[in-house]
Amino acid sequence: MAPLTRHPVSLAIVLAAVIAIGAVFVFARPAYHAPRTGPTIELPPKRPADDAPGAAGWRWSDGVPGWAAGETIKGVDISGFQPIELQAAQLTAARNGLDADKVRVVSLTRPNRNGMLAIVAAPTLYEDTVTTCLAAVLQGDAPVVWHCPRDLANARVLAAAAMFTWPPDFANARPRHVLYLAGVARGDVRRVVLTGPGVEPQTIYTRGPTWGQLAAAETLPQGVARLVVYGRRGEVETVPLDMRPGTQRVIG
Repeated sequence: MAPLTRHPVSLAIVLAAVIAIGAVFVFARPAYHAPRTGPTIELPPKRPADDAPGAAGWRWSDGVPGWAAGETIKGVDISGFQPIELQAAQLTAARNGLDADKVRVVSLTRPNRNGMLAIVAAPTLYEDTVTTCLAAVLQGDAPVVWHCPRDLANARVLAAAAMFTWPPDFANARPRHVLYLAGVARGDVRRVVLTGPGVEPQTIYTRGPTWGQLAAAETLPQGVARLVVYGRRGEVETVPLDMRPGTQRVIG
């Protein structure tokens, strides 16, 4: 017992550190993030959909956008998903006259361990002019519904969205409602901003060297979030995201 009584200050510091570390594991429950593997690499530039309104704005001149499962750059898997995760989308693609072997993932996010939210793309079959069709993938057994350009003519954004509640942490005394979003913008969209009551506006998409994909994970303290969509001449649409915790839906 002598060594303990000789250094009371050192002992207090050590005990405080042990208590602090223990508290992190007892009370802090961070959101799930897929592990990072491999080095950081620069993704090659891509071309967004054609700069046009209506159905013409859902066509990609360079062909079907998105990554194939297991696609690599310099030996690094940059797809972010496994082939089995596309099975439901491939089955419905085949039933809708699309090439199931060429289903690609344009945008994705992983809110937790229950699967991804994603936008997938596939080319048409049996048509003189091949076009790209899109579908929003939700978690679980939610049906995958494909939309071709004529179906998306009136939509400026197609997205898969979900809201989950995370328990309080050291920075937040109350449970946090977090909105997760994976989407893609029509070719004539210049910018998309996520905002809402108590939320600092966040630009989640700017037209540039990408396929048009967008993604977000935003804490919503209250109220209904919304997407503010901008075109060449300014704001053109506001899309409400009236979602309750524990729900998911397709937007577009």
